[in-house]
Parts: sequence; C-alpha cells; structure tokens
Amino acid sequence: MEPATPVRRLFALLLDGILFFLALIIGYVIWWLIVLGRGQTPGKQVLGIRAVRRGGGPAGWGITFVREIVKGIAHGYVIGFFADIIFLLMDDNEHRSLSDRVANTVVVRNN
Repeated sequence: MEPATPVRRLFALLLDGILFFLALIIGYVIWWLIVLGRGQTPGKQVLGIRAVRRGGGPAGWGITFVREIVKGIAHGYVIGFFADIIFLLMDDNEHRSLSDRVANTVVVRNN
C-alpha cells in the first residue's frame, strides 16, 4: 500500500470543508423553501412568528417569496436597510417593514 502524500491529504481536507459548507447552504435553502409556504423563514419559524396578509389569511408561498425578494433587494443597499429600520420603528401599531408594505403583509406571532 502506498501512503497518501501530504498534498493529497491537504486537498482532501479542503474539499471536506467546502462540501460541508455547501451541504449547510443547500440544507438552509431547502428549509427556507419548505417554511416559506407558511409565511415564514427559518428564523421566523424558530422565533414563532410568521407573515400573514394584512386583512387576514395566510400569506402563502408566492406572497412570502415576493416579500423576501423585496427584503433582499432593499437590504442589498444600505439605504434600503435604514429605510426598513425607519419603517419598523414608526408608531403604526403593526410595525410593518418596507417589504411588508410592498407585499401587504404583517408579521404576527403563531397561535
């Protein structure tokens, strides 16, 4: 039997690290897609909150997807992030963010 070279072992270690992080990312995306239909993200699910239509009823996969895309685009720009904070802090009793206003949703606690 021929021993593996140190270089080959180093590349195996690096590949293990890359595959580990890819598996985590893929797992998170799958989790995100599953809970999106309930008006949640993984973080919202863990904290026991969800987005619903402002007039009542579930937000559903499509509305929540649009809401998250708007949030991603808005937070991609520093101005959008600060605008979102301003909307959240406004005294309107619903604490709706920019993405909530675009998707006509409100985030509530799970019952």
